Amino acid sequence: MRPSTITYPPDGMTPIGVMEFVHGMCEKRQRYEKTMDYFNKKGFICAITDMKGHGENILTPDDLGYFGEKGQKGLIEDVHEFTMFLKREYPGLPFILIGHSMGSLLVRAYLKKHSREVDAVVISGSPSDNSMAGIGKKLIRLMAMFRGWHYRSPMIEKMVTGPFEKPFAKEGIVNAWLSSDRNVVEEYNKDPLCGVPFTLNGYYTLMNLIQSVYSKLGWTSKNPSLPVMFISGAQDPCRRSDKAFKKAISHFKNCGYPNTYSKLYQDMRHELFNEKNCEEVYNDIIKFLIIKAGMDIA
Repeated sequence: MRPSTITYPPDGMTPIGVMEFVHGMCEKRQRYEKTMDYFNKKGFICAITDMKGHGENILTPDDLGYFGEKGQKGLIEDVHEFTMFLKREYPGLPFILIGHSMGSLLVRAYLKKHSREVDAVVISGSPSDNSMAGIGKKLIRLMAMFRGWHYRSPMIEKMVTGPFEKPFAKEGIVNAWLSSDRNVVEEYNKDPLCGVPFTLNGYYTLMNLIQSVYSKLGWTSKNPSLPVMFISGAQDPCRRSDKAFKKAISHFKNCGYPNTYSKLYQDMRHELFNEKNCEEVYNDIIKFLIIKAGMDIA
């Protein structure tokens, strides 16, 4: 099995459900320990793996941000494999899938075929649709012909994440768009397994995921009763705008998921689980699971 972490409710507490987290790009599973601890105390078994090309799921540092020849397909297969493992290990419990950022794209791509495997979904820090994804893929393929798929292009990196940095440039620290908590950003920037730019293969896979998620095609698994919650920081540049965020939600509803809800958090940025007031987000997820998924949570 890929490098993974599974945590449990306190001794004596009967588990009430399973939560699988799918992390974002250029980070690692250990960054979710605080979040998982909160939900453990509410009675959930929590689990997360390092996505391929992330954290400890690499052979050498050169593999950071490289997803292999299977790209998007391989990532979806990995989510399915871990999901089915957890369902076998902890049968009969409600299963909640939580995806952040690139992980939120991956979760939705997974739901296109496997939505009946889960009982509730939380989409955090969702990247909005990008009409330039197709052009980006063509440019990346051209560069890969000359540089190879492991090449890290400063130009492509600037195209993808550069716009996210601009609103916070005066703060004088790279990756300020991730969180308003400077300590979180500083820890991220110091971690050798975080913030490493994607390879051409990685960015190509990201563009593929965006196109797949925002396509009307391929939604073969219909589960219209599935409760879904989109959450985003109002200061998260990844969502692009309120209009684009609402459009992403409308698209998802139109693809067969009418039981979809959303909330924007004022003064919060991209990583809601790493914001100063993250417990507000945690509490809202609990309320969502009680009200919309019908769970009995103390």
